[in-house]
Amino acid sequence: MLALLALTSCMTNRLIFEGEEFKQYDKLNIKTAIQLERKKHSKDITPNYLIEIGEGIYPNKNKYILATPKSYKIKEKPEFKLETEYFYAVNDNLVKVTLYQWNYLQKKNNDFFVKENYTNKFKAFQVKFDDLTSKLIKEFGEPISISIEQGKIEDETFRDDLKFKRADGLNAYLFMFGNNSNGYRQIRLAIYKD
Repeated sequence: MLALLALTSCMTNRLIFEGEEFKQYDKLNIKTAIQLERKKHSKDITPNYLIEIGEGIYPNKNKYILATPKSYKIKEKPEFKLETEYFYAVNDNLVKVTLYQWNYLQKKNNDFFVKENYTNKFKAFQVKFDDLTSKLIKEFGEPISISIEQGKIEDETFRDDLKFKRADGLNAYLFMFGNNSNGYRQIRLAIYKD
């Protein structure tokens, strides 16, 4: 099962890291991003109200006025659903930050084995986080910042995060939230250019 999970994760990660939106990020406009999501058969889940992104994820040093992000979701079988948000500037429609978020696909009829499911879920998320880390190192080089709280915090929510910066100004911020006592896990990856 772990090999299947790794293979599926690699396929989606390949789409992120080898896709058009990643190669010339500073030229990606929202129209192109929408077309790319349609090609992947993602479901449009764009809200009809403004969503903002925190400066802790995207510093927005140039103070762009961002529109409501175009948002999409797709299943990344067997374990995850991936939501992607494209935050773009109102004045030129260029994407300023892309936020990927992986959540666990809830399985039916597994409530009887909660602790076992937590173990499988934790493994799936760790494999995903490690695979994303490897891809980011290949693309950006070693992280410029590392903070790993997992294993240091008991019965509270931890945050493991890595920050990367490429010579051309492209940034990646990868982080995973988790809480071992309630089974919570989520991974996010923000890509943006200064």
